[in-house]
Amino acid sequence: MLRTLVQSRAPVALTLAAATGLWGLHTYPMSRDDVFLGLISEFAPGTYRLLAYGYATLWFTTPFWVASFAMSLLAILFYSQAPSVRSRPLPPFPRPDGRSKLSLVLGETHFHTATGRAPNPTWLTIPQRGLYTGIMVLGAVGTGKTSGCMYPYVDQLLRWKADDEHQKAGGLVLEVKGDFCVQVRSILERANRPNDYVEVGLDTGVCYNPLHNDLDPYAVAYAVATLLNNLFGRSKEPFWQQAYTDLLKFVILLRRICEGYTTFSEVYRYILDDSEMDHDIRRLKPMLANPPDAIVITNAEYREHCAHKPWCHWFQEDAEHMAHPYEAALETFLDGRAVVYEVRKPKGGGWAARRHQLDAVERWYDHGWSRLDGRLRSSIVEGVIVFLSLFDDNPAVHRAFCPPRSAYIDEPKPGEPRPLPPLESLMEQGKVLALNFPVGLNPGLARILGVMLKLDFQRAILQRIPQISANPGRTWRDLLFVCDEYHAFATVGETDPTGDERTFALSRQARLIPIVATQSISSIRSALPGDESWRTLLQCFRTKVFLATSDEFTARNAAELCGRRDHLKAHYSVTESGKDAHISLLTGRPASGTQSISASKSYAPHHEYIFSPRVFTQLQNAQAIVLPYDGINPLPAQYCYLKPHYLDVETSYFDHLENGAL
Repeated sequence: MLRTLVQSRAPVALTLAAATGLWGLHTYPMSRDDVFLGLISEFAPGTYRLLAYGYATLWFTTPFWVASFAMSLLAILFYSQAPSVRSRPLPPFPRPDGRSKLSLVLGETHFHTATGRAPNPTWLTIPQRGLYTGIMVLGAVGTGKTSGCMYPYVDQLLRWKADDEHQKAGGLVLEVKGDFCVQVRSILERANRPNDYVEVGLDTGVCYNPLHNDLDPYAVAYAVATLLNNLFGRSKEPFWQQAYTDLLKFVILLRRICEGYTTFSEVYRYILDDSEMDHDIRRLKPMLANPPDAIVITNAEYREHCAHKPWCHWFQEDAEHMAHPYEAALETFLDGRAVVYEVRKPKGGGWAARRHQLDAVERWYDHGWSRLDGRLRSSIVEGVIVFLSLFDDNPAVHRAFCPPRSAYIDEPKPGEPRPLPPLESLMEQGKVLALNFPVGLNPGLARILGVMLKLDFQRAILQRIPQISANPGRTWRDLLFVCDEYHAFATVGETDPTGDERTFALSRQARLIPIVATQSISSIRSALPGDESWRTLLQCFRTKVFLATSDEFTARNAAELCGRRDHLKAHYSVTESGKDAHISLLTGRPASGTQSISASKSYAPHHEYIFSPRVFTQLQNAQAIVLPYDGINPLPAQYCYLKPHYLDVETSYFDHLENGAL
């Protein structure tokens, strides 16, 4: 009421003046009965009219000026006091199981570019279309990126539509500490999804062969060679990585042609004794000269029953059939599943392709590998087996990650691990696959297993794209890629055929939601080859959450990413001049007879950071600066207050701060 009165003081003064003037003229009119007024009106009519109009005017102007003065004094007293701000509490947290569409609440937001409690706080929410463009969390050790970001974010996404078999989210979880898997299992149990958790590790009851897939041998060899180069010396000479890649590629290819199934331990033994390579090449040449009898089945039966079994000599017989060289075990397997097949000579070009691959291996062995100097060949072999031996000398690792071929055919015996089902089927069932192999056990082995599992997952993701395009009416579930300490598993680069940036650039159509956390941009930069490859990876994550950092490089790049703004800045200049300058005999200082001083003030636009680099080094616990993206347009960079999983999500950050919980 008082604010409205002060803001409308001019109309109020006019109203009071009009009312007072009308009342005064009606109560005390100017009368001609007065002797002096009568004489003036008789002898000076003009003067009388002037007095009459002046009298009437004063009845209106005097109350107006008095009221204006009083209202101005009231305004000064009112505005000198601190304004009372009407504030409302934080809105109720949108529960994941009550959301109609998938979304992710990053935290509560108040003022965009200033700290402090706002009168109208809101939740910073990323809609479903924005989640497909990726989220990266960057923060130094102990800033709460796991407890304040990764745990709550994964909890929201896994609890959405948890009871819907067709829409509940599946995905892959990679981490290095070993505790994130425990938390994911707990999240799924609270969401009534305990059976959706699948864990790969040393003693989890599940075995996984990183080489049992349809990835190109070069892609697998390049990934292993890159990690070897990073783990053992980071040589700047490209020859060694090229040599490792060449050796592994042809050995894996020969093992697949020869046996149809291989593991890292078998590749290790094969490389140790290269006479086996020569023996197998000479043995296979006459066998592949003339195509033998083959088992032919339809493409549908192959995808359903044989795509992920250990028989890897399948080749495309024609547009509708797959063929495999005759094996009694395969025939028994198909009979047990009532699969219709035909035994005959192959007629298509698939068999010729296998023969062509063997010829390529023979050329490499005879004209490349065998002609290398013995000492150079020993150096290349030593560089590879120093890593591959990890799969051979440790019984637990060999049992979990080098399962025999029979594991994929027969039911596992009591106490033996069962093979990991195909990732495509796991993802489409809404399973959450986690790799529990802490870096503390063996850093190199943990990284290569994580990278190989990630490559398998990315292959399955990219295969969804044509399937989704072919079945637009089907309900496709969303998939998560969650990686804590992402720099331990990142692969990217101009020459890497399986870089993460290539997958994330295409995965939006496959409904993949990547959420990764790392300590700093420098951590990713140091783990990747090339000086600028980190930029290619960073641009794939459109939403970035910056927590406190102690890395100057990260703070500087974060400030650049958040942008700049124009700000008018005042510039002052003072000029002093004098005439008849001389040295004062009294003080010994310069003096002048006449002096003049001039001062000037000017304004100029100043291009400054919205958030300076220093701000990123001074963020408090559970406090972040977020650069959000809603899937269509980028949103302004703003402060965001996180919700650690161990605190009440309905209570404001500032209330937790006052209570000492943060």
